[in-house]
Amino acid sequence: MSNTAGLAQATCLSGQSYISAAGALAAGLSLGAPAPAGAQYCDGTVHGLSGHYNLATGSGFLAVRAQPNSSSRMVGQLFNGDHTEILDRRGNWYQV
Repeated sequence: MSNTAGLAQATCLSGQSYISAAGALAAGLSLGAPAPAGAQYCDGTVHGLSGHYNLATGSGFLAVRAQPNSSSRMVGQLFNGDHTEILDRRGNWYQV
């Protein structure tokens, strides 16, 4: 589900972007250890994506969405090796 999941390189005006949790984990998003108790910081690194980029099929990237649903506008893309901060989780979506 790479075409409906993702993490952001782009910045939304609202400062919020979303990726599908299931798609991110299936694509190989590694989540770092959370910060000490009470802190909300978590980071992730993208890996395990196809080396062949194809926007039409959603291959080779994770799509960053403006809202936590697969029909929302894509605002960015993440690729193998990209790092991002995970701010929150809403159902099956991570806020980045």
